[in-house]
Order: sequence, then C-alpha cells, then structure tokens
Amino acid sequence: MFKVAKFPSASLVYSNCAYCAPADHANISKHAINEKVYVEAQGFVYWLEPNSTMLPQTIAFNSFQRLCASIQENDQIAVTVLSEDKLGPLLGVCKVTIDVYPPNKSAPVLEIEGDKIEQIIRESLENHVFSRNQYFPIQFEVNGGTRIILKVTVSGLGAIAIGNKENNGQTSALNERRGILSAQTEIDVAGGDSGSVRVQSNKAHSRNIFRPDFNFEDLGIGGLSKEFGDIFRRAFASRVFPPKILRDLGTNHVRGMLLYGPPGTGKTLIARQIAKFLRAREPKIVNGPEILDKYVGSSEAKIRELFADAEKEYKKEGENSQLHIIILDELDAICKSRGSNRDGTGVHDSIVNQLLSKIDGVDSLNNILLIGMTNRMDMIDEALLRPGRMEVHVEISLPDENGRIEIFNIHTRKMKQSNRLGDDVSIAELAKRAKNFSGAEIEGLVRAAQSHAMNRHVNLKNVTSGITAMNFDEMKITMNDFENAFDDVKPAFGQHEEDLERVVRHGIVSFSQKMSDIKHVIDRVVNRLVSSSGETASVSDIASILIQGIDGSGKSALACDTARRFGFPFVRVVSSDNFVGMSENSKVAAIVKIFDDAYKTKMSCVILDDLERLCEFVPIGPRFSNTVLQALMVLVKRPHPKPGSKLQIIATCHETFIPFLEEIGAIHSFTETVKMPLIENGREAVTLITHAGPSARMGQNDPGLTDIAAVVVTPLPVKQVLMFAEGEKQARKKGENALIA
Repeated sequence: MFKVAKFPSASLVYSNCAYCAPADHANISKHAINEKVYVEAQGFVYWLEPNSTMLPQTIAFNSFQRLCASIQENDQIAVTVLSEDKLGPLLGVCKVTIDVYPPNKSAPVLEIEGDKIEQIIRESLENHVFSRNQYFPIQFEVNGGTRIILKVTVSGLGAIAIGNKENNGQTSALNERRGILSAQTEIDVAGGDSGSVRVQSNKAHSRNIFRPDFNFEDLGIGGLSKEFGDIFRRAFASRVFPPKILRDLGTNHVRGMLLYGPPGTGKTLIARQIAKFLRAREPKIVNGPEILDKYVGSSEAKIRELFADAEKEYKKEGENSQLHIIILDELDAICKSRGSNRDGTGVHDSIVNQLLSKIDGVDSLNNILLIGMTNRMDMIDEALLRPGRMEVHVEISLPDENGRIEIFNIHTRKMKQSNRLGDDVSIAELAKRAKNFSGAEIEGLVRAAQSHAMNRHVNLKNVTSGITAMNFDEMKITMNDFENAFDDVKPAFGQHEEDLERVVRHGIVSFSQKMSDIKHVIDRVVNRLVSSSGETASVSDIASILIQGIDGSGKSALACDTARRFGFPFVRVVSSDNFVGMSENSKVAAIVKIFDDAYKTKMSCVILDDLERLCEFVPIGPRFSNTVLQALMVLVKRPHPKPGSKLQIIATCHETFIPFLEEIGAIHSFTETVKMPLIENGREAVTLITHAGPSARMGQNDPGLTDIAAVVVTPLPVKQVLMFAEGEKQARKKGENALIA
C-alpha cells in the first residue's frame, strides 16, 4: 500500500514514470524479473523509478496520471508488481490522438506533422506499457520556439501476430487492452476530439482509400473500363498519396464529379458500386427531387445536413479524415441554371447557391467527393461545372461491342454457373446484334429471353394448373429465346424500322443507267465514311449527301434505303410532319436534340427529309425561316464532337430549292449532290414495275405492262408510275381497265 504524492520535480513530468523512495524501490525490485520494474495501479501499468526526494511508503504520479486513474493526492492505493507475462504483448500498432492542453477554443487550429509526434513518443516512451484510453503529456515546440503541452490519448492497440499463419505475420485487429511499445511498433497519430490539432500524415499506407479486397471485376460494371480509369485518375489518384506530397505539389483533391449520358448506361450503378469498394464513410445517396421541400429554407437545410458529418470530421482530423461521398442522382432536378425557373420562389437558385458554398466556399472541405448524375448536362448551372467544383465530367455512353460482351457475360454468369444457358447461345453473336443497346436494355433483353424459356413450362390452356410436368432440370435459355427477345426489346437509340419500312415499301430499283450511277455515287460517299478509322476528330467523321428531285421521284425512299442497307445502328428521319404546330425555337430545339442523340452513338445516320418544308420555304417571295435554316446548316457542317464516331447526313429537297441554296452558299455544305432521274420511256417503266414491291409488281407476261408502258410518253416520277401499276392491278381484279377509265 502506498500513499499518493505529487511529483518530486517538474522536469520529470514528461517521463510517464511513477516514482518512490529508493528503499521502497529496492524492496519492490526483489519481486521484479529484470531491471525494469513495472507496477500496476488502478488498472494502469507504470514504469517505477526511485527518487531520493520521495518519502517512504509514498508514490508520485503526475496530474495526468492521477486524472486518468481517478486518484487524488494522499489517497491510499494498492500497487502490484507485474511479471513479464502480465504486461501484455509487443504492440504492432499504437493509435493515439493529440489535443492541445489546456484546451483553448479561441486559439487557431495547430497543424503538426505526425512524424514529429511519433519521434517524441518513440524516443521518450519506448518499452513503456500503455493501456487503451490512457493519456499522458508530451512537450512540443512550435514555430518560433514556443513550447506547448500536448495531451496524448491511446485510442487503439494491436499486437504483432508472430507466427500466425492466418494473419501472415501482420498486425491483428486493434482490440488489445494493453501492450508494450517497442521499436517495431507503428505509431499512428491523429487529431483529438477537440479539433485543436490537425495531424499531417506522411505515411502512404494510411492513404489507401480502396479496400484490400477491391477487384474491378466484382463491381459488375461492363463496358466502362476506360471511363472507370478516367474516374480513378482524376478523382482518386491524388487521395492515395501522403498529404506531404500534395502540399509540396500544391494540389487539392477533386471535390466533385459529374456522370452524364443516355438513360440506362450505368451512371447510377457505377456511383453506387464505387462507393462500396472505397475505404470511406457510408455514402449518402440522395435523389435530386428529395431535396425539394415546401417550407422556406428547408431545401437549403437538407443540403447543409449532407455535409455536416464531413465538416465535423475535417475540423478534427484535417487531411487525415476519411473520404465522405455524397451521391446526387437526377442532379438536373435541383441544379438548373439560375434564372431559368420563373416560378417566383427562387428555391432552385438558393439550392445551387448553397451547394456551391459547401463545395468551394470560404470554408471548403477537402474530404468530400460529390458524385452527380444526370441525363441532361445542358440544364445544369455552369458555375457548378467549373474546376474546383464538379470539375470531372465523365460521359457514360453506349457500350461498344467489347463492352456489350462484358455486360452479357455479367447478366448470364449465373445461368452459366447453373448450366441454364444453352450450348447454342453465342455471346459474341448477341453482342454484335445488340447495336446501340444500353446496359439496362441488355439486362432487359436477357430477362425477355428468360421469360420465353419459362413460358415453355407454363400450360396456357389451364393457367390455374400452374407449371407443366416437364423436367425443370432440362429448362435452358436457348438462342431462339434470345431471337424472340429481340422482338420484345428495342433500343431507345436504335433504328426506327417502322418509319424506314413505310417509306421504302416498294424497294429501290435501278431502272436506268442514271439511277445506277446515282446509287454508285451515294454508296461511294457512305463507304468512305464507314470504312474510315481513327481516334482523333477529323473531317471524315461526318459526310453529307443532298438528293434533289421533283415530288414523287423517290428521294426519301433512296435516303432511307441507304441508311438501312449500310446497317446504321442509329437512324432518325427529320421530317416536317414531326414539327407541325411548333414554333421556330421549339423546332430548332427538337432538331438539335436529334443530332445530340446521334452524337452519342459510334455510327449514326440522320435523314433531313424535304429541306424546303423544314425551312418553310416558299419560292414566291421567297419566304423562309432563317432560324431553322441557319440551325440546319450549322448542324450539317459541324464536326463530330466525339473522336472516332461517324455521322452520315442524307438530305432531300425539291429541285426548285437548289437555286436558293446556291444563292446563299449553303449548297457547298454538302459533300455530294445528286439529282433523281425520272422514268423517261416504257422500257424503264417495265423494269421498275417488274422489280417493285408486291403491291405494284407485275410479271413479265402481265398484259397490263404494255398498257402502262404506252402511257409513259413524257418523263414521269417513280411514284406516279407505281400508282399506275397499283391502280391497274386493282382494276383488273374487278374486271375493269384502270388506264382507259
């Protein structure tokens, strides 16, 4: 039993030892195993040293030790000598936090390099025994030579797992109650709860933000390897390096990232999956519309709540705080360009202002990553997209063929493992056919194929009987199921096959040498575009053809047939029928939207049908819509914004529109201009009708051919001759002669 006394000398305060009279120390040393005497008092272990100024049967603790052990001066306490096996294991890791002592809330935050604190602890306290939640003082010299006291608190202890095969000799979890600080112990220093100190760590391993079991294949994201590489390089690479390196470079972390692209391409998926594999705080996932609130100021308060945890930890830990991820889906719902909303409340503008101040305001944080997702990047306020805010813009576009193979493999993996995928199913063939399918559409295609396979096991005549008595072990998804699935699922950025089929219902017939020459010229232009390759933008990325002719000459049919024959995955027909009743600005916006969609695909074709009607051109006057005309000419001449992607533009117009295009110089915007020929004689008419579509086709021996050939005494458009043939066939069915009638 000892009586608690004050420290014999102020110079010994930072030794973290306990002191007693030399006679008491000699008596206690008889029970110690080696020259170091470790004693336990009130649950904490101290290195006991003799001091000649101490009275017998007294033991001295400094104020930190007394406060930590909940003892006071003159208390009688029991002191136990500990054997070596009672001291605890050698420590592999000792995690400590530091605060300024005494606390001063008005003082500025003190930034200290962790290496200096580690050196002080290691030099003065090696071989001491530390317990969890124990605290002790150290003296630290700041700039200018001023010495201050720092309170060091032990927050976690981990032993070295020597000879442990499961841990492979690595440090165990931080679950030790106490242990010995050795030369091999790794000291991990962090700021304390008061936030008075920020520790700058120079250790690379402490900056590892990815989980040790991270594997890109486990993300389940197909076709986005390049995009993920860009995301890692811009948003995460700097967070792997120690803060000292970043300070030397003058680098700040990227705080915001925007994922944009067509619906269903995997924007939300990649944001959620990345967050799962980061060694970071639990991500906060918010849908944009959820921010909006009917009460004044509530929407802005919700924005502040998203950043509250990050602010609190950054104040305490500084650059060593963990990464806080905030995922905002449908960002365009709350971050529209300021001033664009005329609802009078101004709530959208206030949300944008609040978000800007949190990302890059006066008290900006360096431990946040805001990931926004949108289908409409053009609607988002520009101030949010500049460097320092959401500066990383990654387009998540439609997957290429290799990407589609990866996505098909992801969605068919379980079927392969359970032997439910037919041997005749070729993933490469499916990926080749699924042009312009997004990741979500490929997933829907697989589901549709599964539904066709399951449908074979359902008795449709008696649904209540449920499943047929077939052997379920034999149920497999076959290639035929995928063939049927392609009829169920159509890509949003695919061909509009119905529009093309309706225009080309009679087919394209080379009824004369002029017609053959025109097809050859068009094929040459399109072949040159399709066969060109390159990763950089060039003039060969866009080709344009203007087909002129009178009404009914087959301009539109030839344009649609060309798009269909060359197998463009994306085809859109821009026709005046689509814009009836629309204003000039609305019409321009709709046309620009079609071109923007075309830019999202690797190979696309836009057909501008009847340019004169799109421009509202009238030869008498002449009168036209200059706004629409200028927009069309800009879109025709504009280079492709995505390197390596191709766009074929095929325009048609009436021949009376050509002099106007020449006068304004717009005719030179097109790569090639061709003129549709007319049916000039009976021989050409016969060739056309004998090779036309079923509704107008006649056999070589059909008597109606002679009558129709006789009618062609002047050049006629293709449409009129085909109408003659259709009328003749209908009349002969009724026993009449349509031409004579």
